[in-house]
Amino acid sequence: MSIVVRALAPSTFSDYEALTRDEGGGGCYCAFWHQKFASHDAWLAQCRKRPEANCAAIRAKMDAGFHVGVVAYDEETSRAIAWVSVAPLPEIYWAWKRVAALGVEAADTAGIVCFTLGRDERGRGRSASVLAALARYGATRGWKRLEGYPFDAAALEKHGDDVLWPGRPETFASAGFERIGAHWLEHADYPRSIWRRDLGPPPT
Repeated sequence: MSIVVRALAPSTFSDYEALTRDEGGGGCYCAFWHQKFASHDAWLAQCRKRPEANCAAIRAKMDAGFHVGVVAYDEETSRAIAWVSVAPLPEIYWAWKRVAALGVEAADTAGIVCFTLGRDERGRGRSASVLAALARYGATRGWKRLEGYPFDAAALEKHGDDVLWPGRPETFASAGFERIGAHWLEHADYPRSIWRRDLGPPPT
């Protein structure tokens, strides 16, 4: 399968909605990282009671010209197979600690904060191919590096599907990412790491 990724835009928004609404998004629409909440409980309440507000927040950010993420497609069939919430770190609200740590380097570093494969695509080895396509796309946008933030194996073993939303560490490893340290929001019960891939110059 040849995979191509396209930025979230009016033409791809319905595919984003379908992937995050119908494929296990739990009402979050991958919007947590882009909104400010008084507490985690407030966020969970919005997902339960007003999930449409999360979708609307992503649309508003897209309409304002921010890069919110990409939809991955099977190039042969044009079928949407995955959603990746990825953006330059300064454009992700809850990445501010990472932005502070990186300094000027943050501007051309893009962070992958959510990763959703369509239900029919799971277990078929698609994830690493999506990340490879994303790396090619990122280079064309002038990003110099990609970062992913999966939970570590210990957290996956303990919490299972509840912590799959940023991807698996082995997926990032197989797509050419290297672990460079602990996540800035690491919790003792939910260990996770920062994985990075340098992208090199844009293709000619």
